[in-house]
Amino acid sequence: MKPMRWPWRRMAAGDDPLPSGQPAGAAADRPAVAVTGIGCVTAFGVGRNVLDDALAEGRVAAAPITRFDPARFTCRIAAEVPEPSLRFARDHLSHELERMSLFVRLAVHASMTALGADPAATGRPRLPEGRGLIAMGVAMGGLPHIEQGVLKQERAGPRKTTPFLIPSLIPNMAASMTALRLGFEGPQVTLAGACASGTQAIGHALAELRAGRIDWALAGGSEAVTTPITWSGFEAMHALSRGSGDERPAARPFDGARDGMICGEAAAMLLLHRADACDGRAVLGRILGYATNSGAPDLTRIPDREGLACMRLALEDAGVDPTDLGAVMAQASGMITGDAIEAAAIAELTGSHRPPVTSVKGATGYLFAANGPVSTVAALGALSRRRLPPVAGFRAASEDTACIDVVAGAPRDIDPGRPVLVNSFGFGGINASLVVAGSDGIGR
Repeated sequence: MKPMRWPWRRMAAGDDPLPSGQPAGAAADRPAVAVTGIGCVTAFGVGRNVLDDALAEGRVAAAPITRFDPARFTCRIAAEVPEPSLRFARDHLSHELERMSLFVRLAVHASMTALGADPAATGRPRLPEGRGLIAMGVAMGGLPHIEQGVLKQERAGPRKTTPFLIPSLIPNMAASMTALRLGFEGPQVTLAGACASGTQAIGHALAELRAGRIDWALAGGSEAVTTPITWSGFEAMHALSRGSGDERPAARPFDGARDGMICGEAAAMLLLHRADACDGRAVLGRILGYATNSGAPDLTRIPDREGLACMRLALEDAGVDPTDLGAVMAQASGMITGDAIEAAAIAELTGSHRPPVTSVKGATGYLFAANGPVSTVAALGALSRRRLPPVAGFRAASEDTACIDVVAGAPRDIDPGRPVLVNSFGFGGINASLVVAGSDGIGR
């Protein structure tokens, strides 16, 4: 007897695997979930408005690296979060929190602001009523602390290792410190799906809310891996921008001169509620659909047909036709092959409809597990402002990206009643897509 294999095709949130080709079921059975809070920390600063303003103006956050001496590397810039942005109240957890890796502190800060709390204020914020969940996406966790710990041990011996080393670097500590800071006693999960992790965390929360197992969730992702080992690894892969001539390295998603990515740091967390029970909070947007699947031709390339299938499944989950899309918030990071494959997949999915396509990576840098959550925040901001931000650094398409309508130079007016597709892809062939709508857009 052959072993049973669940087909990759049927991987929408809240669904059990179904045989390939079997109907997915009515989208009305999978209602939208309301976004009732947004917390965001990027290299531009704290808050969704700070991010939205920077993206609309086409600003670039990348600057010379300060976290280590980058002299031996070709790429010497990154989009670092300014440390003064992260202010926390002095309480019994301050001692531990200050010793955590930056990805942990970013996650706690974003989570508290998503709840409407000031992280610098004393006392715990009021948690929403009902059963909650913290779902956090983390890719590489405390990689800087791992590297520092190894170097210190080699230099000074194991007795000089700080007892905070292990607690500061394990991936679940972003969710765990958030729970401790909030006094939260419900379930917490950490998803490690490479650069799709944060999107998968939002998708997991969506499924739990739809199933009625929880009433609200904090979901998103956090990452901060500005450290020499990261640069060594990605430069060995030729993944970082090298620049050309007198031009310094830069991320240029979809651009004909793109030559790699620029690394960034960020965290973004969404407060989600069942649409019929928002705890008296204003609705800032909706999550309509989600899908994730697997498949790639090799370890590091994003897939083509499989990525297309993931986007299509997310739209099916949302009950949205590709011709109804108002825009696409792409994964595009400035990688030569990856951007071309995604452009071709978007073009095949949307056909002659050709919705405007943008990416935040030229502005924020590549954010790893925070890619999808930050892109989702940007998509919700675009729907709220009715203007889709341009791709920072984009000047002219290459032959392999001319098949899509890239937003260049200035923001593009969009219909707030049309949903936006958000893409994330990760090493190992992990794909994840969300469909989001504005507060007055499509929803059930």
